[in-house]
Amino acid sequence: MALKDAVVGVDALTFVTPEYNRSIPGSLKNAIDRGSRPWGQNSFARRPFAVIGMSPGAIGTAIAQQHLPSILSFINSPELANPEASIQFKDGLMADDGEVTVESTAQFLGHLAQ
Repeated sequence: MALKDAVVGVDALTFVTPEYNRSIPGSLKNAIDRGSRPWGQNSFARRPFAVIGMSPGAIGTAIAQQHLPSILSFINSPELANPEASIQFKDGLMADDGEVTVESTAQFLGHLAQ
């Protein structure tokens, strides 16, 4: 499975997720479930992760970011204490090509990636 191979090939993961109904999207949960099975072949085991998300709501994706570590801790993927970012999407934040156009937000995200 391509997902399992991709996860095994990295030292750490960054999840960038929207928030759906106060949790992560079902497709992300399904991908995590598939990547952690069958027993003994968990590609997420001991792969540290960070979480970033953006939504139109004032608290960004804070609830999804609280839910994801609960899921990943069960499959032995440790959460990095930092970075974490919940970003409120507003008109003008990003260009059509995905480039962040607000300089302070671009700098913030750049620091997270280091």
